[in-house]
Amino acid sequence: MKKISAVILALIVGATLSGCSTSAVGAANTPSPSATAENPYGGFPVDPPADDEVVLTVTGTESIDYTMPELEALAQVEATINEPFVGLQQTFTGVELETLFDASGIELTDTVSTIALNDYKYDDAASAFVGSKGILALSRDGSIIPMDQGGPIRIVFPNGQDYSDFLDAWNWSLRTIEVAK
Repeated sequence: MKKISAVILALIVGATLSGCSTSAVGAANTPSPSATAENPYGGFPVDPPADDEVVLTVTGTESIDYTMPELEALAQVEATINEPFVGLQQTFTGVELETLFDASGIELTDTVSTIALNDYKYDDAASAFVGSKGILALSRDGSIIPMDQGGPIRIVFPNGQDYSDFLDAWNWSLRTIEVAK
């Protein structure tokens, strides 16, 4: 009787699972090739920040929280660059890091840490960022930079600058800039 019950149970389980295959189950959890090709940064779509949401904290002589409209109110520059992560020419608009550092009391002799939302951290002299004409990018090709594509704010460098090919300094989905301790 035990043998018959085991066979019946095996048949029921087999019949129930017959419509499932490992490739179908695995496919549901794996991004499609086209999704990966469209977004080299990975991730998934996230709503842009609200106007009153803090998008960047800069700590120099004091700690200053910036919303997107507050950053947009600072002097803006535009740079068309070869974006190294996607291999495309793109136009970024934003604030020169020199302007942001000045507004926050960061001296060129300070060492700063740039810290992304995923905790990626890069430390360097403020003078290196400024010397390479670093830009805190707020938009790309006239639109907000989607979070899943390195936004809403990120650091970029114009072509021909020392850091235009030094990818460690390109910090995307930036959250904090602070004087390193």
